[in-house]
Amino acid sequence: MKILYISPQHISGALDILCQGHRRKGNEAHYVTLFPSRFGFPEDLTLKLPLHPDKSWIIWGRNFLRKLSGASPDSEPAGTPPFWRPGSFLETRFFNYRDRFIQKRVYSFVEEHNIRDYDLFHLEQGMGFFRDSRLMLKLKSMGKKFACFYHGNDIRNRGVIPAIHHISDLNLTSELDLIEKYPGMKYLFLPIDTKKVKPTPRQNEKLKIAHATRSRSNKGSDFIIRTIKELESYYPVELALIENLPHQECMQIKAGCDIYIDQIADRGGWGYGMSSVESLSQGLATCTYLNPQYLEFIPDHSFVNVNYDNLKVELIKLIDDSDYRAAAASRGREWVVKTHDIIPVMEQLYSYYNESGII
Repeated sequence: MKILYISPQHISGALDILCQGHRRKGNEAHYVTLFPSRFGFPEDLTLKLPLHPDKSWIIWGRNFLRKLSGASPDSEPAGTPPFWRPGSFLETRFFNYRDRFIQKRVYSFVEEHNIRDYDLFHLEQGMGFFRDSRLMLKLKSMGKKFACFYHGNDIRNRGVIPAIHHISDLNLTSELDLIEKYPGMKYLFLPIDTKKVKPTPRQNEKLKIAHATRSRSNKGSDFIIRTIKELESYYPVELALIENLPHQECMQIKAGCDIYIDQIADRGGWGYGMSSVESLSQGLATCTYLNPQYLEFIPDHSFVNVNYDNLKVELIKLIDDSDYRAAAASRGREWVVKTHDIIPVMEQLYSYYNESGII
């Protein structure tokens, strides 16, 4: 089977890991990104399209169109699933123009890389090359199979693209709160190669507490930073703040740390993400906020469960008790190998393929 992932950007490292997992299963797998990665993740095939969604004027325009439609920045589309629809005439015109503007480059790319020869298309964020889904609809008419992977804001803020919904054979997510928003969606743990990402020896005179963030408000970063700074006055600890850095640099910094804090705010997604998966695999005692739904979903988890009320107390326990800290790190490593390693993740994914008739 030939498998192709299509993604706006490579933002977590999972695309490369998943393709390696498919190849171990004896399949051919590649990934296409529409835009280069901002965070230095490896590229396979990339279109390098214009109108990059992270450009400041694009972000301004997107926010302007939301305001024009009467939607607040945090508003979510209604429905189960919530569908995307243009919020205004201007939004319709923008996507029509963009699709026409990129179509020559896209179709040349499709011919050059024999895209039509693939059997299964994984659409990251539930998107193809065009907003009107013209090429994906054509591929479906040729008997191709489709799986979509939703990551959070694609459903919470944008909504499911109707044409993609109708052709998708399998819908996946690693965001627990999305399950109730999209009937039939399956949960898949984020993959990591635990044979490559391993603990490294560390002997820090001061314990290093890492926190990585791309959105301070979503993670409660300001409170986390302030709490660690307060502890620095009384304990032999120091903050390692990782903010909008290339991925390889992030990994190097975390490898030298003792404790990792993901988030306490539960905004922009529940629980934990790829950065926590990496820190667990690296052997760090890892802290995040798990709400009651998440605790029920992963009762065997290895996280130190923290929130605004108990963050300082839990950090002091980790600082003062080296055995407790080491045990949290050891449990985390064992749990991530059992739950997130590429081998069990691929077994679960292929089980979903069977259930949905993809294979």
